[in-house]
Amino acid sequence: MRSRALDELTEETLDILSRAGFIAREINYPKEERSVDIVGGSGDRKIILKVVYNSARVGRREIDDLKKLSATYKASVLIVSEKYWRSEMEDDVVYVRNDIYVVNKNLLRNYFLRNNKPLIINLRGTYLLRIDNKSFARRRIELGLSRSEVANKLNVSKEAIYQYETKRSMASIQTAIKIANLMGEDVFEEVDLMNESVFDQPEVPVENKVLNKLAEAVSIKRLKVFEFSTTPVDGALVKDDKSVSIVQLAGYSGEERELKTENAVKMSSITKSAPIFIDDEKKIEKLKYAVKEIFGE
Repeated sequence: MRSRALDELTEETLDILSRAGFIAREINYPKEERSVDIVGGSGDRKIILKVVYNSARVGRREIDDLKKLSATYKASVLIVSEKYWRSEMEDDVVYVRNDIYVVNKNLLRNYFLRNNKPLIINLRGTYLLRIDNKSFARRRIELGLSRSEVANKLNVSKEAIYQYETKRSMASIQTAIKIANLMGEDVFEEVDLMNESVFDQPEVPVENKVLNKLAEAVSIKRLKVFEFSTTPVDGALVKDDKSVSIVQLAGYSGEERELKTENAVKMSSITKSAPIFIDDEKKIEKLKYAVKEIFGE
């Protein structure tokens, strides 16, 4: 049973997205082990959120589904939480859980409603700031300093300065303070929650025989197949920027069937994916023509 605190956090998250101009819908299926609690869209921007009081409670299957959903729908994915393991989350820090950003409601509000992008990342308990390599190199030249001189002032190696100027690097909070005092804060790269969390997820073996059978029947080149286990949508067929969401209804009846259908429609409408409902495997041969038409084949 969901707690009142979690319900309130979900409502606050929905309110933030709505005030930021998103059409946001709450997803409440499946009832247990659900990877998606909110899906939102604004123009071409799409976001999928898992809302949980403690991010440690997000399981491996939910994490995997969030990454596959991001790849399928070209959507940003976030976990909104109040605690990161045993610690209360800080308002100006982006935490990272298995490559997915975790933020609290205050950071989310500041990002969407005040356009305040955070700088600090907590990666496995270490606080880091990302270096903007071009800004760093430009600022060093403006100051008239060599790489060796900057390295000495920051008490780091010359190789570290080379990395800061040529690659996407991160510095510890202690080193970042020294960098800011010497070069200013403009050499740090802000964390853009909406533009960095889209995953180019590779395909993994799909066990769902209905998805495999439909993909085989469609027979479209470069078609990707993704399978989900913690959403109202069972899987998706993807080619380029188009996707078809597959919803299996065989074996479901009554209230559960209705709830699954309702939430699958909400997901597909916000993510701009064409939904295909399958209640009988024998209809796959007929459905393939509808799928081909969606992909323009």
